Amino acid sequence: MSSTNFTLVTLPKSHPDPSTFHHLTTLYKSFRLLSLRLSPESFGSTYAREVAFPWETWTSRLENPLATTVVAYESPSLHPSPALDDGMTPDGVPVNSEGLDAAMSAVWLAHLTIMGPLDPLALATSLHLDPDLVDFGPAHAADRPNRQYVLNGMYVVPSARGKKLGRRILEYARDLVASEAESYGQNARVSLIVDYDNVSARRTYERSGFEIVHRYWFDDYREGREARTEAAVMVLDLGGEGVQHGADNS
Repeated sequence: MSSTNFTLVTLPKSHPDPSTFHHLTTLYKSFRLLSLRLSPESFGSTYAREVAFPWETWTSRLENPLATTVVAYESPSLHPSPALDDGMTPDGVPVNSEGLDAAMSAVWLAHLTIMGPLDPLALATSLHLDPDLVDFGPAHAADRPNRQYVLNGMYVVPSARGKKLGRRILEYARDLVASEAESYGQNARVSLIVDYDNVSARRTYERSGFEIVHRYWFDDYREGREARTEAAVMVLDLGGEGVQHGADNS
């Protein structure tokens, strides 16, 4: 790649032009399948499973009212990442339409999905835990309600690694969540799951403020993995201004 300047954009959940949304969905599908093919050990799903999905499955992922999809692509130095003034809008309107237009013809380098806000049962399901095991202590003082989010599908293509793109997309997601929570006068907690033995990923999350609050073992059927793998649940607590409050590790 000629530079390390990236643009990050929030994908819309719909588009006035059906052909545009069809093309966008095709790009999303292609990147997801590429990720599963290049790094099968990094995902709970498989290429064989998802390549057989009907078209409706891919569109429903983008249209999901609880899902916010973020992608990154390389951009010229004169084209900085879009500002976050509009935050995470309910109808999925991208932060910057110019950035979306450019993304339609660019090569995508990274992807992340923000799920939320989630109720306790949906949160437990997203973290693959019993509902009784997802209380990791109070996220904040009880002055404001707390909104729960989960990060899924975080992936950076091998050619773009080592350029801090992982941290960039995490910071972008953090700011989106903080902005939305603040618009409702609430705080937020962002959770994710990572293989504990994936040291590079854990360090990226830790540098972005996430802390491990729970570890557990699960039966692992992924290609190239042992029969059992240890997973770590990591959380990041955000106030209205996106400030980390620190997780409860007790």
